[in-house]
Amino acid sequence: MDTQQKHLFFFVGRIASGKETQCVQLAEKLGYTVFSTGGKFREIVASGSLLGNRIKADYEKGLLMPSWVANYMLEEFLFNLAPERGAIFEGSGRDVEQAKVIDEVCTWLGRSYTVLNLDVSEDEVVKRSLLRGRDSTDKDESVIRMRLAEYNRLTKPAIEYFQQLGKCININGEQTPAEVHEEVMKKVAEVLK
Repeated sequence: MDTQQKHLFFFVGRIASGKETQCVQLAEKLGYTVFSTGGKFREIVASGSLLGNRIKADYEKGLLMPSWVANYMLEEFLFNLAPERGAIFEGSGRDVEQAKVIDEVCTWLGRSYTVLNLDVSEDEVVKRSLLRGRDSTDKDESVIRMRLAEYNRLTKPAIEYFQQLGKCININGEQTPAEVHEEVMKKVAEVLK
């Protein structure tokens, strides 16, 4: 691996696990760029385009977007990321197919990476989602449960795949955001030394 290439970090975890918060904080500490799959999807939805309306309809049903859409955005970003730039990814690695794409592309590009799994129980997810009420789907427990089922069906096996590769570190996401950040920083320091 080219020693000039910056290490990449991928945050995964259930909905409302604090991925976005931790991505932003880590990016500020490291001076890295943040790539948010959810953020990209929200931009597309806000555009009111045909694709945006389709994404919105699926999201309101609690469904994840097709892997090919997320993979395309992820690959495009990785291919255009300068070697001396680091990046933190929020919401990538959502299923085994995408996990394999991440590993294959990063390996091919010679980029080292670590997956940080913010581990939060389903009950905590429901509680946090109902409290935050970011959008109408966060206020409907049945949609939250549907999204959790999608996570268990698709994302949990992706995390297991990363664990088998020795690329995944679990973080206790049920702590306060400050405590989670402290644990993230300790783990990141170990990876980067």
